[in-house]
Amino acid sequence: MKRPRHADRLSALPDKALECVLSSLASDEATRTSVLSRRWRRVCAAVPVVDLADPKEGNRDTSSEKLLPVCFNQKVTGAILGKAPGTPLLTLRLDAFHPPHDLLDQWILTATCSGAADIDLKLRYWHDSESSPCPFGSSKKASADLDQNETGSYVKTQHRLFRCSTLRRLRLTNWTLDLPQGVLVSSLETLCLSRIVDPNGLLPQFLSNCPRLADLTLQECPGIKEISVESAHLRSFTMICCHHANRIKLHSSCLRSLHYKGGLPTDTLFEVENYEGVLALTIEICEDLSERESTEVATVTALISRCTKLTYLHLSLRPSMAYHCGLLADAVRRLPLRQLDLQGCLLNDHTVRSIAVLLRDTENLEVLSLFLIDPKPQKKRSFCMSDDESDTEPKDNADDRG
Repeated sequence: MKRPRHADRLSALPDKALECVLSSLASDEATRTSVLSRRWRRVCAAVPVVDLADPKEGNRDTSSEKLLPVCFNQKVTGAILGKAPGTPLLTLRLDAFHPPHDLLDQWILTATCSGAADIDLKLRYWHDSESSPCPFGSSKKASADLDQNETGSYVKTQHRLFRCSTLRRLRLTNWTLDLPQGVLVSSLETLCLSRIVDPNGLLPQFLSNCPRLADLTLQECPGIKEISVESAHLRSFTMICCHHANRIKLHSSCLRSLHYKGGLPTDTLFEVENYEGVLALTIEICEDLSERESTEVATVTALISRCTKLTYLHLSLRPSMAYHCGLLADAVRRLPLRQLDLQGCLLNDHTVRSIAVLLRDTENLEVLSLFLIDPKPQKKRSFCMSDDESDTEPKDNADDRG
């Protein structure tokens, strides 16, 4: 007696639905589905996405790289050229290790001419900097700057990227910013620039020519000093470890989310058109606050207090949550907070009592998250960990007692 054959409900879906499913996978994973059956052979070629990461790590020992079945550059080219006739390349995501410039140009040209809406290009080099662009990092080479000898060879951004009228999301990592004349990226809505070198100070010009920008992230870009974002559509702004920044102007009544990570900000760092519109605020202070005076930390609490309708607050203090807890309690007491995230060390009972006082004064709180940090230095830590994160006892003063 033959067993009943179970229906393949996934294969029964229409091509468009399967293409949508495969679009969420990396390209090499999506390609593997073509061997499932004859039904799946044509599906992968119609997926309008190329999403690949180079497995090479950048060391000089190439013995392991010789074992790779396919060269990464060939894999990317094959994935682009292997699309079915009439299939546009709408999304290009590459994590590429030192690709040839001519091939890189061809990949970008194909994507922009095909009407790409989402481009994410991360480059890695033989001489990738081991320094941290955070002066409070754990690296011995930690400073507010990247290694100029290494970043001097970063590839310049391709002009075609800024002439693509369909581009809505752009993320660039480890590039040198270079703009064409008369650039106007009228369709760009989301922009993330990470470890970007800007020797000619072109970033303000670039931002001024993105009239529909809604989400902006600037990460580890040491060249940023003063920028002004004029987009009336800006809803989210993030700045992470841009330690030379001294003036950030955000002219948008739509701003709802603000994320700052770095050292103690100055009173004049941020100029926001509508503080009352900010509903979500994230503040992560990289440096050790144990030796800081309350007047210095007041710049953080002042920023919190200006956002009078704040409902979400994420606060990361190093090393302990208890430092200057009294100031923080005064800042949040009048806010309609519903969710509070705290990150730091719970060193002793005094710290726990300080946090309890802070929570007692947050009357509308519905969700509380505590992210505990190990006070002992770790062998491997992220860039913005402080070398002074030891089990030092917090100062016992009026501010700490809340």
